[in-house]
Amino acid sequence: MDSKATTSKQIPVTALVFIGWLFLMTFLPFLIILGMSFLERTPLGTISFHFNFNNYARSFQYIYLKVLFKTVWLALIATLSCLAVGFPVAYHLARSKGWMKQLGLVLLFIPFWTNFILRIYGLVSLLGNHGLINQILLSLGIITSPLEILYTRTGVYVGLLYNYLPFLVVPIFSALEKLDPSLREAGFDLGANRFQVFWRVVIPNIKEGLFVGSLFVFIPMLGEYVIPDLLGGAKEAFLGNVMVSQFFVMQDWPFGSAMAGLLSALMLMTLWIQTRWSKTSGLRGGSLNA
Repeated sequence: MDSKATTSKQIPVTALVFIGWLFLMTFLPFLIILGMSFLERTPLGTISFHFNFNNYARSFQYIYLKVLFKTVWLALIATLSCLAVGFPVAYHLARSKGWMKQLGLVLLFIPFWTNFILRIYGLVSLLGNHGLINQILLSLGIITSPLEILYTRTGVYVGLLYNYLPFLVVPIFSALEKLDPSLREAGFDLGANRFQVFWRVVIPNIKEGLFVGSLFVFIPMLGEYVIPDLLGGAKEAFLGNVMVSQFFVMQDWPFGSAMAGLLSALMLMTLWIQTRWSKTSGLRGGSLNA
């Protein structure tokens, strides 16, 4: 009996607490939303416990598919833009030393020392018709009338780029810092030029950081609500805005839950693609090394 007791595996108390917290704060609310998505709202505003797929069928109407495609497209463009801007920043920070690196990291995260809403309203004061950018351009004579940036898709794009850029820089910076410098030196010794070393040595060794950073940016953008609401107005609603309006304005919780389920499925599909891509690239790398 004693030997069996000593060899039996026991789950630590901290693990049980974490599993319980994860279930109560994550899985249970998701299961409630998922279950509600199969119900329906009656004309009186109550919820009928009649299992059906009508809400999901309604989610595929043209007006909602248009919002979904616009959300995915703008999130994808903003993610690629963050990658184009953030990679040189991460590369420069990784190659910097001493106080220059510390200063760069501090400057990167200074905006996050303020409240998120305050940062968005700061962009409103910059991008508005009477904002700082238009006033400078008008005073210099570059433009004759204010640029329409605020309450447009461009304003949403700028807001996404500004707020999510550090979330992409950090994973890439971490991957670049772990990169062995001798790999780059070996590439140069073998006769490769700078572009070949960058493309065939650096990128393959930090691809996980690139993809993880892109997911850290792309997935939250899909459910973004505040930035499209404050910088895009009613004309540039994201899927998150439509969801919130169904919950709190239209009081149609089953349909809002169906849209939340659709968005969750899209996020899970993105994670699945990332996992498959990682496994496939790992197998290819193993076969090449073999």
